[in-house]
Amino acid sequence: MKLLTNILPALWLVVASASAVAAAPVYPTIDESIAKGDLSDVRLHIAANPKSLNQGGRENSRPPLEQAVIRNKAEIALYMLEAGADPNTVNASQRTPLHLAVDRNNPAVAAALLKAGAKPNPRDKDGWTPLHHAAAKNQLETAKAILAAGADPMTLSELGGTALHEAAASGGAEIIRLLLDHKVNPAVVSKQGVTALDIAKQYKNQPAIDELSK
Repeated sequence: MKLLTNILPALWLVVASASAVAAAPVYPTIDESIAKGDLSDVRLHIAANPKSLNQGGRENSRPPLEQAVIRNKAEIALYMLEAGADPNTVNASQRTPLHLAVDRNNPAVAAALLKAGAKPNPRDKDGWTPLHHAAAKNQLETAKAILAAGADPMTLSELGGTALHEAAASGGAEIIRLLLDHKVNPAVVSKQGVTALDIAKQYKNQPAIDELSK
């Protein structure tokens, strides 16, 4: 009986130590966990250090959410947003995670960012809003979500262009109609002296020409 009394605490220590080892992240920084797409390891880093939700593993690291969006690690980005990551960080190009989600053509992450409180109308260093990027890439559903979140469709870029100018180059009829329905003025002349219709003609984008000529 005395032998059992001595053995049981020792066994408990072995089990506890094994659990602690099992719960340790595999990769030394959350940056590497994101790069590898290892959601479980990301969870472990955040559990061990809650600050790592918004702070990269190295001095000059990008915020973890930004890293996940840039690398198109959607599952990790969605988890971070659910965990409370800041959706409005701004990088050196003045782009937010929403800009980057649009750039990576990831509508699920863009929608989750907006739901988490991402500002719908920030301007990057070129004055482009997420709507400018969505329009340029003909991302109809993302453009709808951004507008529904309150984006100003008449925000001008540094070159004085609207989102309609960007859609005119290669966007389809639906996104042109969407922007017109949201009162984007097709008569706006950019600093380069062109309207959206001028751009549509320049790029021979017939669907845009047809919509803008009505």
